[in-house]
Amino acid sequence: MKPHRPYTLLFFALALATLGAVLPASGQIADDVYLVHLTDKTWGDGYPFNLEEPEAYLSDRSLARRLRQGIPMDSLDLPVSPEILQALEALPDWQVVHASKWMSTVTLAARDSTADSLAVLDLPFVASLKRTRPLFPTPRPTADTKKDETKSLLPTTAYGQGWTALEQLNAPSLHALGFDGSGMWIAVLDAGFQGADELPAFERLREDDRLVVPSGANIAFGGNNVFAHSRHGASVLGTMGCAWTDSLVGTAPGATYFCYVTEDVTQERRIEEEHWIVAAEHADSVGVDLMNTSLGYSLFDDTTSHHAVEDLNGITARISVASSIAASRGILVVTSAGNNGDDPWRAITFPADASNILAVGAVRSNGNHGWFSGFGPSADGRIKPDVMALGVSTPYPRFDGTVGRGNGTSFASPILCGAAASLWQAHPAATAQEVRQAILESAHLYTAPNDSMGYGIPDMWRAHELLMNEHASADASQVALKVFPNPVASDGTLRWELFGSEWTEFLESDHVLWRVTSASGTRVAEGTLPVWKTPELRGHIELSPLGLASGRYVLTLCDPDGAWNVSAPCVVAATP
Repeated sequence: MKPHRPYTLLFFALALATLGAVLPASGQIADDVYLVHLTDKTWGDGYPFNLEEPEAYLSDRSLARRLRQGIPMDSLDLPVSPEILQALEALPDWQVVHASKWMSTVTLAARDSTADSLAVLDLPFVASLKRTRPLFPTPRPTADTKKDETKSLLPTTAYGQGWTALEQLNAPSLHALGFDGSGMWIAVLDAGFQGADELPAFERLREDDRLVVPSGANIAFGGNNVFAHSRHGASVLGTMGCAWTDSLVGTAPGATYFCYVTEDVTQERRIEEEHWIVAAEHADSVGVDLMNTSLGYSLFDDTTSHHAVEDLNGITARISVASSIAASRGILVVTSAGNNGDDPWRAITFPADASNILAVGAVRSNGNHGWFSGFGPSADGRIKPDVMALGVSTPYPRFDGTVGRGNGTSFASPILCGAAASLWQAHPAATAQEVRQAILESAHLYTAPNDSMGYGIPDMWRAHELLMNEHASADASQVALKVFPNPVASDGTLRWELFGSEWTEFLESDHVLWRVTSASGTRVAEGTLPVWKTPELRGHIELSPLGLASGRYVLTLCDPDGAWNVSAPCVVAATP
């Protein structure tokens, strides 16, 4: 299925073998594509990688993500042997397209119809060679859409047309605490980001170097230009990343976005799933925290390649298996449920059937199911879709510089993904699966899920509370303090929040004493502030303007009687 039809920069480069991606220099792929299953992806006398030195093929950030979540390295992380790729490239009739370390496969393209398959099968590391069917390069119509043509940190009006989507998820309450996705890295695997390099909707991302194009990111066509081919990816990105005050503010305007092109909107081919797998492996190696996929697959141009509804079990389709592997690496994987709810397929699409991800269906602004949103359950009886978000008459940035509205689970998925990033920013110690579970448990149908809405519409404040309770100590003396944003600009506003099972006992007085000390212990500021006691903000107060020089500090709060105190580190950054 095409993108769900609502629709420099920073570089991180690793050797091609470590990325799991081998791209043809021209970006063009021959008509016949084959999948090589390997007997041993580490084949060769001089295999250069091992589990003890993962820094050779994974970034520091990727390794830190695993360490933080207690995820050990395993054989899936090891790249395909360079000797294997060299041996396959040496065959005169064949061209290496992709290599997947997670799936232990190599995708080959035959250079012409006389390509000798026995030459591949005779290689000692080849277990099998399977044709994935012709690629059918004849273009289809290139319309971008089918069904889709058609309390907060900011004042409500400043969100512009983005307010409804955020309010439905109760996400503005996170923004009110300064959690807008800042510091979170989100990979967006899509069909092209035409316009994102020049539209005003993405100006803040560009100015802050938070619109990232990794080397080789245009996997579907080759090269680095992701700002071509389709507007779909830009529309998707806008629902998360827009910081277009008074016009459209997304669910994670502070996040950093890594853009990958894996889809060709003019055709529907199995090779696009292989493009996705390569992009996901690369995003993992870079160290992203979340991954959004507003794509889905069911039927193809070549009818012999069609998926079957009965295979929606999370373990049959390669893209679904790879999605679960990405989740097992500590990434929160979010994908659209599919737009086939009103056609004969009716069900969710691949990879929405994957386990341990969030498959997101579409609802109207009144919370009712969108007529096109795919139905569950999975073929093996699991609840699908997982959750719901706005996907009917959804605002997104149009190519002409205005805000348009469209329909599609392509919108619901990134809206939820951005909200999840803001939530995770508030709880950096949480694992991806803990964040996922909190989102599920916060949803309005959690105790009575169904096949059209899954667990329902999440409440991000409720998920925030669930995660606070998960990580807070039952001992009142261990009540914790959070300060945000962190870092904070030297002329910015510093906010704080207490959390823990007995935090209210710390706020019996109407005011608290505060002090800021430098890293060396010198007291640099102090004062008294009233306590703003509301259920939503849990003892939240503000220090504004901060007026401190750049550096590292510790904020300490205590009650007037000196009966308790609690501290947290903060970093002050120079105002740009």
